Order: sequence, then C-alpha cells, then structure tokens
Amino acid sequence: MPLYGPSTATATVTANTNSVAIAGMDLNAVVQQGMTISFGARDRAVGDAWIINTVVPNGTNGGTLTTAGSISTAYNSVPFLIDTRGFNGTDSSFAAAVSLKLLATLTNLLGTATNLFAGSRQLVLDKVASTAIGRVAFAIAGRTWGDIAQRSLTYTPTGGQGAAIETLALRAFPDGATPIDALLLDLTTGTGDLRKGNTFMVAASMVDLGSAPAGKVSISGSAPINSFGPGRHLDRLVHILEGGSTITHNGVSLILPGGVNIVTRPGDCFHATSDASGNWRVRDYQRATGRPLFTPTVVAGNSGPTSIPGGVTRYFTHNLVGASAFNVYVLAGRRGIFRNLRVVGVDTPGSGQSVKFTLQKLFSDTALTCTMTAGNAASDLVNSVAFEPGERWSIKAETSAGANQLSNYLFAMDFEVTD
Repeated sequence: MPLYGPSTATATVTANTNSVAIAGMDLNAVVQQGMTISFGARDRAVGDAWIINTVVPNGTNGGTLTTAGSISTAYNSVPFLIDTRGFNGTDSSFAAAVSLKLLATLTNLLGTATNLFAGSRQLVLDKVASTAIGRVAFAIAGRTWGDIAQRSLTYTPTGGQGAAIETLALRAFPDGATPIDALLLDLTTGTGDLRKGNTFMVAASMVDLGSAPAGKVSISGSAPINSFGPGRHLDRLVHILEGGSTITHNGVSLILPGGVNIVTRPGDCFHATSDASGNWRVRDYQRATGRPLFTPTVVAGNSGPTSIPGGVTRYFTHNLVGASAFNVYVLAGRRGIFRNLRVVGVDTPGSGQSVKFTLQKLFSDTALTCTMTAGNAASDLVNSVAFEPGERWSIKAETSAGANQLSNYLFAMDFEVTD
C-alpha cells in the first residue's frame, strides 16, 4: 500500500534539482531506495512519480531525499505520496531488503562488538513444548544441505532394551529428504557418536592422511611411505589394500611400533594419530591374519662348562665361549627386535665384584646390557635392539679383576619377528 506519513508531513524541492526536503515524517524505518515519490496530494499519485535514490534522515521528524533524476517543477511545503507497492513482499527488491535487515540483525547479535548478556553472544531457540524440535537448517539451492537439531531420540540397539535420550545432532541430507546423524551428542551423558567416512589414497613418499576429511583411509600401491603429512590433531584408521610398501620409522615425525620399519601386507590395518606439531605415531598395527605386528619368541641358552675368570672379557652364545667375538656369533635369521635380556649364574661374582653382560650386534656393543653384582642374576627389561636377518649377535661378558671364576651362565632374550 502507498505510504504518505502524518497529515502534516510536507515536501519542498527547488526546480531543476533532485534534493527533496521532508518535514514532519520519520524517514528511518520505512523509506528506502527504489521507492517513488509524487508531489501535491496524499490520497493519489499526481503527475510524475520520481524514483528515490538516497534517504538521509534528520532525527525522527524529517530529512532529505534525493531522486534519480532532476525535478523540473518547484514545490514548497506540499503534501506528497511515497509508493511502497514494489516492497509489499512480491518484489525481489523487497526480499533483498529483508535479507539485508536480517543480516544486519545477526551481525549485531553475533558480532565481536556485541555486549548482550554481559558480553556473551547467544542465539537461543527456546521452545515451551517438550515435543518441539529446535533446529537451524542450512540450505543452498542445488546443493546438499544439512542442519543442527535438538530432539528426543528413541532407539533399540540390536539385542538390547529400548531407550530414549535427548540429543543434539549435526545432520546431513544426502538424498535431500532423509536426515543422517553425522555427529550425535547424548545431552544426558555428554557423550557422542561420530560417523567416519572413508577415502582412497595411493602409496607415495608422503601419504597425506589429513588431505581428506575422512576418519578412515584405504591405501593402494606399493611405493615406499616416509610421511603421513603435516596434519595436526588427527585420528585415522588405515586399511592397506595391496601391500608391499615399506613404512619408514622416524623417531620424531613418524613413530612406528618397536622403532622399526614395517613392510605392509594386503589387508593390514593400523591406527595412527598426529600431535599439535603434525608428528604422527602408529599406535596399533594388526596383520591381515589377525596376528599382532610382532611375534615374540624366546632365545635362550647356556654358556656351557667353560669357565670365565675374573678380569677378562669373553663372548658366548649357547654352549660356546670365546676370547674373540669373531669366533662366537649367531645369525639373527629374521628381521626382528631383541629385548628383555636376562642372565643367571651358578654363583655370585663375589663381594664387591661384578660381571657386565652386553648384547653385541656385528661385534659392537648395543644398548641391551645388564650387570650382575651382589646377586647371581641380572636383567635389562627396558632397552631393545633391532636386527636384520643377516646380522650376527653374541653376548659379551666383562668380569671385574677379583670376580669369582664361573661357568654355565644361563641367558634368555625375547625376539620379536618384524618381517
């Protein structure tokens, strides 16, 4: 309907100008760009209708309008009519104006300068009826849409009892009609359920597990893998499709179980997470057979009857003692890890004496070592050493100068096969 304002409102304009002075009417809320103004009457349009270009209110009792074109006739404090029919809800310009006002309202409510509720910025969907659903929908024409909804949910787990919970869900509508709870929060217990999608990647030096928004990843190909990418605070379940890749251990950026490389096999699965710096750790790895990555066995033996006196260094394996490591050694035979070295003697080294036992790898000392002092037993249950199949090992015994001469040292180590 047309808008003409209070009965005392008037308009004044100088001939051949486009500036109209309005008196006696609040221009703030109702007059907008694109409306038209006619001069000389309040009950009908008289003469030409001029398109309003700008609106500059002066308080609440008048202001200035400019028109799109110059007005050839002068008017002095005359009645006028402003036509709003293009803004009655059927015109797209009205919809645009409403959307602009809504956007401004949301900006005021949620913007950084808002001081509502003592500084909190809140949008409350409060409902009186307990059966009501609180919902914010996101819909763009031609695209898959979603919503955030609070609702009561009744469910019956397979083989279990029916239950009803109050939920808040982030939902997707893949078919445009049926919602799927992508993230479902139980508001009673504060717990949640998250659906994880799957994506496919190809083995390469860097397989960026964070390059796709999916909690599950399937890897094909057999190229070596040296990195899982720079993603931070990620959690991924990985399925190996073809196998044959070597995942290379890195003590900082790609930490693997046991600190050794892994040769993948088809059907293997593992769980990997990244930290705040984008460093990855494989927390669990399972072979397709269902077996763990490592198969522990026990390597045990007896140094034999040859005595080892005090103040010397000797090397031994099962039933074999030598003064040189080149004469006493055993092949590892498989790729694996030695750990949990234990040694027991028939007697103690003697008061104030000691015997130090160290696992040697290719005739060099390793970190796997223990020392027998007051008792007749020693162990190292902390350190571990990785071996390749062709690498040789022996145990070095170093006795203090006054140690008792002993033989038949019993030894045992765990060997975890990793190939």
